[in-house]
Amino acid sequence: MDLWTRLLLGMTAAAVLGYISLVYGSCASDPDCHFRLCAGRRSLCGVDHTHLPGR
Repeated sequence: MDLWTRLLLGMTAAAVLGYISLVYGSCASDPDCHFRLCAGRRSLCGVDHTHLPGR
């Protein structure tokens, strides 16, 4: 694997990890943010931002 390929793979990995940490990290500090499960209920599909009454 040449240097250019390693650089592009490293930049892609950094972008993906940065996006995941931004979305899921900011959700962890917000009480109205909840993780949304996929249809099979075995993995996370994203986050929902809903205000629950009574909070």
